[in-house]
Amino acid sequence: MIVVETNEKTLKSSEYNEIVGTVSDPLYRYALKLTNNVASAKDLVQESFLKLWANRDKVEVSYARPFLYRVLFNKMVDDKRKMKRIQTMDILPEKQDGGKLYNEEKEIIEQAFQQLDEKKKRIILLRDWSGFSYEEIAEILDINLSQVKVNLFRARKQMKSIVTKIDSSYNRNQR
Repeated sequence: MIVVETNEKTLKSSEYNEIVGTVSDPLYRYALKLTNNVASAKDLVQESFLKLWANRDKVEVSYARPFLYRVLFNKMVDDKRKMKRIQTMDILPEKQDGGKLYNEEKEIIEQAFQQLDEKKKRIILLRDWSGFSYEEIAEILDINLSQVKVNLFRARKQMKSIVTKIDSSYNRNQR
């Protein structure tokens, strides 16, 4: 995390509001993809912005976006661990009826994505869905740049393999 010591780089309320306006929707979509639960996604986004506001004197404006994604991800992990400990809820994410699928390709890709492990889902979401650079992903996930590239390559390779299998079985069932 980039920390500044002087007050001249303290996040102003106008800058904070601009960040909320530009980052809240992509951050919400990222949270929704991670949790598959509308309420959890909204809570995670809100808590991320609250943490940014609480740390506004320590976070540079240029680092606010990666900061929010990292806080959201860490909070989601903490929440999952907490749910496992207290065992009051099923730890599997809920499926949402988020509307009709536009085509069979989207359905196949979604099925393939759901078969990836959490690590691979995160890196694909950060790079391909949210558009973060490799350097930003390394910072968010707290891994080195080489690991980002290797993990992304492996995730995409596995995704391609799963899509191919699903697509071939789908085409056999259509005949």
